[in-house]
Amino acid sequence: MKEVKVKKNNQIKIDFGKVFAFYFLIFIIGSIVGWLYEEIFYFVNERAITNRGFLYGPYLPVYGFGAILLVLFLKRFRKNPIIVFLLAIIITGVLEYFTGLIMWEIWHQKWWDYTGLFLNIDGYVCLRSVLTFGIGSLLLIYLVEPLVIKMIDKIKKKTLMILCFSILTIFIIDNIITFIFRHPI
Repeated sequence: MKEVKVKKNNQIKIDFGKVFAFYFLIFIIGSIVGWLYEEIFYFVNERAITNRGFLYGPYLPVYGFGAILLVLFLKRFRKNPIIVFLLAIIITGVLEYFTGLIMWEIWHQKWWDYTGLFLNIDGYVCLRSVLTFGIGSLLLIYLVEPLVIKMIDKIKKKTLMILCFSILTIFIIDNIITFIFRHPI
């Protein structure tokens, strides 16, 4: 991503629009891929299609926030996939645990429950989930992130901003409607 440019007088210029677009797209891609993963997983296991997400739309923000955290913390370890995998397990496990706990405290509902699965912690996290997230993290760091960077570099900034703000508007509307009608606080 060409957001950092060095000028003649050694000043560094950061294109915050491209930085925003990068992290926003990582968030949206992570949220949508997480939703697809969950839908496919539960369709295979329960033979039912149900929007298991918190929001109305086809995205799970916990996966999006996880993707941002993973990119922020793991890209510096990109030369060592084993460290990326192990740190991803820790990061996603902590995120999943505290997200589940906070959602329970606010809405008294569990959106997932791993009770009975191997090495589960309070039903919010288990070995299977963090291993899956570890594998997904490898795909994120070694495949998705470089593709997003290439895409951002090829798209005109104005087009990129229109795309991101259009998606953001839809996402914000979904959140407002969700918090009013589906899951009021």
